[in-house]
Amino acid sequence: MSFIVESNSLERHKFKRLINKKNIIRMIILLVVSLLITGYLYEEYQAKFYLDQFSGNKILVNQVNYNYEVYGSGDYIVIVDGASGESLLHKKKLMEKFDGNARLFFYDRPGYGDTQGEYKTPKEIAEDLHFMFRRFGWKMEFILVGEEYGSLVMQEYLNLYPDEVIGALFINPVGEMLGEAEMNRYKEIKTASFFSKEVLGTIGLPRLIQNSGILDFFDETKLETQEEKEFYVNLRLTKNMMSIMRTELGYMGSSEAIPVKKNLMGENPLYLITSSRNSERFSQEKYLDYSSDTETYLVQDSVSDAILEIPQDIASTLNGLINEITRLSYRKK
Repeated sequence: MSFIVESNSLERHKFKRLINKKNIIRMIILLVVSLLITGYLYEEYQAKFYLDQFSGNKILVNQVNYNYEVYGSGDYIVIVDGASGESLLHKKKLMEKFDGNARLFFYDRPGYGDTQGEYKTPKEIAEDLHFMFRRFGWKMEFILVGEEYGSLVMQEYLNLYPDEVIGALFINPVGEMLGEAEMNRYKEIKTASFFSKEVLGTIGLPRLIQNSGILDFFDETKLETQEEKEFYVNLRLTKNMMSIMRTELGYMGSSEAIPVKKNLMGENPLYLITSSRNSERFSQEKYLDYSSDTETYLVQDSVSDAILEIPQDIASTLNGLINEITRLSYRKK
């Protein structure tokens, strides 16, 4: 019996030596480091999973390997360029809703999807697109569709190659207000949460909070299915996406305005999709000066990403534009 008592005493003594203040601190530090490593690995895996989702073909133009995709068939070619933060989901939703007499050309700007190369200005991208289309051997007649940052690329293309543009659809265009105080406010609102999301995103905390349903960082964005929302938010929480968005929005806040050239399109139709707030905020009615044949369509002020949120309305308006171009071509014969 004495042996057992002494053994128990010895074990209690060892346990007391193990559980002391210094070792507790060590265990807490080890636990925190383990959680940080786990969070980092979770973030890296999730980011790679969503960033690697893309489709299309490749073409090298002026040191940029562009990823692009052509959808549909028809008599016309529509060049589509979306807002800052666009993704495969934007293209998918517009393709699902569009059934008009045209092929839709989508591409990824540098920093998006599978396009590989350094950042380029809207004008430089417009020049690359022009060269790309010549490489394709296409008839150089296009319908341009551009939203927000994408409208800058399409506006530069129109100003550079007006003879190649037979119609245009501008969605929330911002070229007239580049570098202005209102554009800088717009940029600050869009990027306000980026720093904290990037810092905490190193260990996957914002993504964990979002995916567990504790908080929705993107509650203002309404999508049709939970699967679409999951893809959208997880892609927007990647550092790569926030980095290219900060770059593009920074360009919008610091660059000089892109001028609207009066009657540059002649009788070729131009349609404008905007909201009451944005029309005044960004002087968007000036875009109607491009053509003598224009239409304006108003959406709710709450719509911030039209191609993503109301693709059916974009597709319907685009079909109307194509029909107008078709009627105009008959009159010219």
